[in-house]
Amino acid sequence: QINRLWGIPFIGVFVRMILAIPHFIVLGIMVIGLYVYFALGWIPILLMGRQPSFVARFLTEYLHRAYRIAGYVFFLLPGGYPPFGVGDPNPVDLRVAWEGRTLSRFWGVLLLGPLVRYVILIPHLIVLGVLAIVAFISFIVLWIPILVTGKYPNAFASFYTSFLRYGARIAAYMLLLPVPYPPFSLS
Repeated sequence: QINRLWGIPFIGVFVRMILAIPHFIVLGIMVIGLYVYFALGWIPILLMGRQPSFVARFLTEYLHRAYRIAGYVFFLLPGGYPPFGVGDPNPVDLRVAWEGRTLSRFWGVLLLGPLVRYVILIPHLIVLGVLAIVAFISFIVLWIPILVTGKYPNAFASFYTSFLRYGARIAAYMLLLPVPYPPFSLS
């Protein structure tokens, strides 16, 4: 179930964007940490072959918050306003299994390691771009069943959560988290 008012075209997303301003501020502050990470994050990878656990937790929390807000604002996923706390339960949940995994020290080579990682993700980025177009087109139609029935269609919810999951896998790999190469799968 979802309030029918969220189904008003573009107004539902606009109102949710306004409601999510505090979350956007928190994400903006976390982006400063990402800049520091991108400036210095290659050092522990090159020296130790792994991310320090506090860095991996920070990156995972950033992804968790970003995708939780994306689901709430841009896809109108039901489940209520996203909580602020670290690890708070929410229908949009993201877990990155990085514990105990190591990275190749090659990924820590300044500029070259991340560049190679981004280049090998080009096929995924193309697929993600096509899926984003499909998501945008389907979102234009989504407001009709929400406005008429007050229910969020399961097919849309399934597609959007799969799209977010796929994007999160790619983002985790791009952020040099010790995760395997993402599969070409929405499951």
